[in-house]
Amino acid sequence: MHIEQIQARISGIENIATLPHVATEILSILQNQNASMRQIADVIEKDPSITAKILKISNSPIWGFSGRIDNLQRALVLLGLKQVSNIVIAVSMYTTFNKLKPNPEFDREKFWLHSIGTSQIAKSLAQKLGLNFHGEEFVASLIHDIGKIILDQFFTDTFVQILKESHEQGIPSLELEKQFLGATHAQIGAWLLERWKFPHSIIRAVGYHHNPIAVDANKDLVATIRLADVMCELWGIGFDEDIKAVDLYSDSGWRILKQFAPQIIRLDVERFLFEVDKEIEKAKMFIELVNE
Repeated sequence: MHIEQIQARISGIENIATLPHVATEILSILQNQNASMRQIADVIEKDPSITAKILKISNSPIWGFSGRIDNLQRALVLLGLKQVSNIVIAVSMYTTFNKLKPNPEFDREKFWLHSIGTSQIAKSLAQKLGLNFHGEEFVASLIHDIGKIILDQFFTDTFVQILKESHEQGIPSLELEKQFLGATHAQIGAWLLERWKFPHSIIRAVGYHHNPIAVDANKDLVATIRLADVMCELWGIGFDEDIKAVDLYSDSGWRILKQFAPQIIRLDVERFLFEVDKEIEKAKMFIELVNE
């Protein structure tokens, strides 16, 4: 199967998951550098269920404002426009894709735990290194593997074959994706996000998270997502056995971040990975809150 055929098939899928209107509106507003809290609040308040989930999540230990946020305006003031927008997009992505038909060969619960865990680690890593991505590291890492959901739903037989051969023969799934499909889940995820009109920085982060050296812009963001992905896999939550064998210090993500944030060489990785446990717990909490 050629790349053009995959792209054509994705474009032609009528029942492909679409984001809730509130998420697409927020993405559109965020394209404007002068986006205001009032604009974001007006959009969110149209959807009472999303508003309720934002308040639940905002008051959880995930953000550290337990019991202090009782309305959307206060959430926007305390968390900031970008963080509240991130929560909306995260909730929208999770609820949209979690409704899709199950596949016994693909552990979707583990998939979401890895995705949300990676986003929590990326957020923490960016903070430690003093990198300000305005919250894009959270969204990009949350959806870095979204192409796997497309493979699961619309290329099911091929995807099952890839998963089985990767497990039985120890071949990296990325190699098998190229072999069977001529494209990777990263590329497929990027095509989907282009269709949804996500910011280019996030599209690049998703499309190049396995190969940040090849990206021509937003290298620091892509490298952060890559490193967070590796750390989540090393912690034991993920699907890519090849990543588990990666030497963190020689990985392309680490090498690139040394250029943008030289202080990374002082990062106590063992301690940071120990702290990752807290981030994984936050990820589990996020999933529980969204499912309520």
